[in-house]
Amino acid sequence: MHIEYLYYFRDFSKSLSISKTAAEYYMTPQGLSRALHQLEKDFGITLMAYNNNAVTLTPAGKELAERVEGIIAQYDDARGALTKYKLSEIAPSQGIVRVTVTSCVSRYLLTLLGLQQPGLFPFAVKVNEANIYRLVPHLLSRENEDCLGIVSFPATNRHRQIVEAAIEEEDLVYRPLAVSPLVAVVSEFSPLSSKKVITPKDLDSCQIARYRDTVLGDALDDYVREDNIKTITNASSVVYDQVIEHQAVSFAPKLAEGMRTLPQHVVLKPTEGLFSTEFGTLVAKRNISSANVDRVLDYIEQKLEEEREKPRYFKTFEMLSS
Repeated sequence: MHIEYLYYFRDFSKSLSISKTAAEYYMTPQGLSRALHQLEKDFGITLMAYNNNAVTLTPAGKELAERVEGIIAQYDDARGALTKYKLSEIAPSQGIVRVTVTSCVSRYLLTLLGLQQPGLFPFAVKVNEANIYRLVPHLLSRENEDCLGIVSFPATNRHRQIVEAAIEEEDLVYRPLAVSPLVAVVSEFSPLSSKKVITPKDLDSCQIARYRDTVLGDALDDYVREDNIKTITNASSVVYDQVIEHQAVSFAPKLAEGMRTLPQHVVLKPTEGLFSTEFGTLVAKRNISSANVDRVLDYIEQKLEEEREKPRYFKTFEMLSS
């Protein structure tokens, strides 16, 4: 069972609103629904009942709602108690900068940046991955450590407002880095492979390739077509199978061209009328004055500037930072 599902259920049980709860965690309603249904499977019971588009709690759901706060409190208390052991294992003199990234960054940008190369910095850089709705609390919880986040999100007004709201509410500093156009990932046998450019209209009859696994699906629900709420995800081996076998279509930032890891019979096609993926850094204001954090931020920007003119990543992204 994934502990975050209990957090979702706790907040959902108070409002009984899928859309409101999803917005609080920067998720799509579909992603939240999958998580709640997975929670039902984990417990082996029905927690929610549906009637005339209204959602209510079953008796079992009501009992879990009464107990879930205590479960979460105990988990948080245990996690806090164990932190001292983790901190004691890390001598401050080692110098560590922890970098938390979203899944899209992990897949497409980390290879380019190479942040964990030995000897790159006079301190260690540790990278971990989190969904954007978990990344902000993760940054804020590391009060005694140097840390920063690298995030990605669809460059639409709706998603930008979500990010800006999180920044304002949590006193974070956001620095835009780069933007990469969206490319379609299709089978070479698909009718779409013959098109020079793929538009939203071309997708109306297409199956959208996505992760079957609910956790990965939730983590990679980065892209949402706002007109009809079709969820599309980053390309991966699981998605590639659907692209090839079912002639489905998936999407990725144009940075995928620089990865050079496409399987046989899969091609990338430019898109038009969709949106780009924006990448940027998030830093808690208390870490802005950290020399180590500042050094990592400077390196990221310099590395992107260098790579965008090299053959591997040429014209796959444009810089946004000044």
